[in-house]
Amino acid sequence: MAVKASTIIGGQSGSNDRVPADYYATPAEVTHALLCTRWAEEYLFSDERAFTTVWEPAAGTGEMAEAMKDRGLPVVATELHDRGYGRTGVNFLHCFEAEGGAIITNPPFSLAVDFIRHARMFRVPFALLLKATFWNAATRRKLFEDTGPQVIYPLTWRPAMAPDRGKSATLDFIWTCWGPEPKGSCSFRPLPRRA
Repeated sequence: MAVKASTIIGGQSGSNDRVPADYYATPAEVTHALLCTRWAEEYLFSDERAFTTVWEPAAGTGEMAEAMKDRGLPVVATELHDRGYGRTGVNFLHCFEAEGGAIITNPPFSLAVDFIRHARMFRVPFALLLKATFWNAATRRKLFEDTGPQVIYPLTWRPAMAPDRGKSATLDFIWTCWGPEPKGSCSFRPLPRRA
């Protein structure tokens, strides 16, 4: 009996259909967990940076932006596709001025490498939600070394991303967070689930 690789790793068998533009909305609990970290305290809520404006450049229908607003952060939400939220028609990869003092987003997986390189160019703190296996690829080692993440926060639960909410979640995710300048070392701190 042949077993598909997608079945072994917990994927759906029988279909490789992806959601257009890799759009998977992020549950609020995922953003809330990031906002309770030392990285967020240092770059978003510290006395020097008190309530920094955050740019969410892949805002989708606004779940992540709204979770940040719930914590009192000013947010600029942009999105390439018109999903009824934020300023639409904005391609993050074609922007050359930061729209905030920090960037937080769940980028389309197929563009994650490009988002990391582009976000680093702005010299502001940024955090991207990535698949837990993102850094496992040998081809990404140089990206890791060049961009110098400060901390990786693996989620200790599997969130169900829309449109898959209500189904059994099968993917593990990590927040990878950078400071304004590359770091020489990166810490690893598992995150508890937050409401």
